[in-house]
Amino acid sequence: MINKKTNRLICSILGVVLTVGMMEIPALANESGQTTSVNSSADVKNYNVNKSNSIEKNGLNISIDKIVATKHKLRVTVLVESKNPIEDDKGNNVITNLTYGQDGFSSESVSSSNIDKNKLLVTIERDMGEELLQEKGDLRVDLVIPKYKINVGLDANVDFSEAFKNTIEKEVSGKIPEFNMTFKGLESNALGTTISYSQPESDFNSREENDSSNLPFSTIVLKVGDKMYRTQSSGGYMSRNNYDIEIGTYDAQAATYEKVKDQKNISIIPVLCSMTWSDIRKTYDDNGKKSYNENREAAKETSKNVNYKKYFEFSDGSKGEVYNIERDDSTLKVYCKGSSEIEGLLMASNMFAYYNLENGQLGYNDMYDYNKNSCFYKDSKDNLGYVVEFDNVDKDKIVDLDFESMIKQIDKFKIGSEIQVTN
Repeated sequence: MINKKTNRLICSILGVVLTVGMMEIPALANESGQTTSVNSSADVKNYNVNKSNSIEKNGLNISIDKIVATKHKLRVTVLVESKNPIEDDKGNNVITNLTYGQDGFSSESVSSSNIDKNKLLVTIERDMGEELLQEKGDLRVDLVIPKYKINVGLDANVDFSEAFKNTIEKEVSGKIPEFNMTFKGLESNALGTTISYSQPESDFNSREENDSSNLPFSTIVLKVGDKMYRTQSSGGYMSRNNYDIEIGTYDAQAATYEKVKDQKNISIIPVLCSMTWSDIRKTYDDNGKKSYNENREAAKETSKNVNYKKYFEFSDGSKGEVYNIERDDSTLKVYCKGSSEIEGLLMASNMFAYYNLENGQLGYNDMYDYNKNSCFYKDSKDNLGYVVEFDNVDKDKIVDLDFESMIKQIDKFKIGSEIQVTN
């Protein structure tokens, strides 16, 4: 999918223990920097880091919010809080450095977003690829926000041994000729479920605009019991054993170990899209010609503090429909269907939602970004219906629903053969 400016989901830690620790490394070697250590174990339910050793500087309170680790990935989230509004252009200009473990092969990404006007989340993610993350040791995050004159260091002594035990690893046997890929395995842990595959190495830059062989908009749906999870491609790397083979992954972050461990029926459903890069660019360009308000507000209805378009029109003239909204203190359920199975599946797996903040502005929130805190399943009372379920929804906030515009091109999509992982 085309990425939007969203948070990284902060998942709960399974079995991570944090103990008192202090490293004697200066915060980015700056004399004005401050350093603190994170202490005590996280609470049993949420595994949030104790905030007693947070740093206060220049009107901001800075602390490590959560740490999540698996055998191959590490996610550290830093919370920046202020009594005054944090301006987007200032708060998001953040420089970070994460120090932990060995210097093996890894990739790292940093994202930040304002979860409300007074809070900024900074998320650092490290992916070790085929290498293993160090099980225990000293972890440090250095954080610099130049416009607020912030230069601080946060330390923790961590032990991930229990978290590593909460992992399911299964071999997957199956090929998708249209994808030119072979599935290798499936791993479920505290950060969700990762589906790995291999395919011949290819030169991305040499592909033509009208070449559909790489299927840029195709994806995978993970089915766990009766629940389904949309996945996102999370990149690839060259195999350390064969440099002609590329190893790639699809991630379903909502399908965590706790949701998968007792399920006996797990499968993979390919959703194939024949659109080329030129097709994709044209669709977005055409959609972008409409004004922002036309795109967002056209034909919107409101129910239970949820703004949504009741009908979604496909390119062949058929229409999908949102036919029911249910909402309680923390869960939002959206019922949708199309005139065919593929339409309903595309609507359910490409629905997203944002908090509607002030004056009609939308806030990109990690709880609603595609698959990070949602699942979908068949409506038992309607053969073509699906229920999309969003968890951890703030009951006091207005939510805006929408669909990925690319799925309008219904003639470009088809459902591939389901591949069984377990029975």
